Amino acid sequence: MTVHNVFDALNGSRMTRSYIEKALSGGLSAAQLTVNNYSTIRPYPTLAEALGELSAIRTHFAGLDDVALVVERAEDFDRASDSGRLAVVLGYQNVPDLAGDLRILACLADLGIRCIQIAHNRAGPYAAGCADPADKGLTSAGRDLIRELNRLRIVIDLSHTGERSTIEALQLSSSPVCITHANSRAVCDNVRNKSDAVLDALKVNGGVLGLCYLPPMVRMGGGAPAAADVLAHVLHVRDRLGPGFIGIGSDFIEDQPAERYQEFLRHPEVYGTWPWRFPIADLDAQQDFIFSLADHGFSVEDMAAFAGGNFLRAFRQVIQ
Repeated sequence: MTVHNVFDALNGSRMTRSYIEKALSGGLSAAQLTVNNYSTIRPYPTLAEALGELSAIRTHFAGLDDVALVVERAEDFDRASDSGRLAVVLGYQNVPDLAGDLRILACLADLGIRCIQIAHNRAGPYAAGCADPADKGLTSAGRDLIRELNRLRIVIDLSHTGERSTIEALQLSSSPVCITHANSRAVCDNVRNKSDAVLDALKVNGGVLGLCYLPPMVRMGGGAPAAADVLAHVLHVRDRLGPGFIGIGSDFIEDQPAERYQEFLRHPEVYGTWPWRFPIADLDAQQDFIFSLADHGFSVEDMAAFAGGNFLRAFRQVIQ
């Protein structure tokens, strides 16, 4: 038996034909991909790099249009499902360098970008990153950015954003905001994870948190984490917010070479050490994990919401 309609809010695996076919058979129906990491990881892309990567990834999926559909509007989730294809959401894990001109965001939206993170670990022009000790919150430009992303109906992602910036963005946004791949700071004290204050603001906003399998975000120290450690995050967030605000942001990196992650591995306080051994190892293990939630008070409806329904609700509401 397979749980279908799984929406992975951040999947970093190589999206080959064989992986997509395996993912579809493993219940995956939608996934967000990081455009600025397509050819090589670029956490802080220039506009030229961002556009080049966008062109490359669009060309890649044009050759896979029988198994994947790039999402332009909410109805594309249904079009993909009805035709047995993977719905692919294109997003940036940082705002490309716009030289202060937010009008360029409209062009990115026209080219298919449907999700943008407002800062990545360190402070940027719009917000503080999670690894920035100053944590100064949104800048004036950041407030303008939030309003413009709302207007353009682009999903705001706060996964790598600092505490104050995250809460301020959640309070300012008129649309549901997603934290596509992070865990609970109360369970694992990693700067990439989110405090209970952030979780509370997320619930008020109507957004969704995608629980992540990246080992140092699941458990710090004491050996490799296990599925039970992921479960601790799920239960903490479920108990605090209810089942309508949690989902999956696996951060899977299947078939990616180790050299892609050298920049991140310079920061073991955030990313731990290589090799990463994911406590939910693959799509089959993810299916087992979803089914195991029934033993912890999740109804069939709750499991479906966790697997994909909550993120689908939020993305539909934003991009329309």
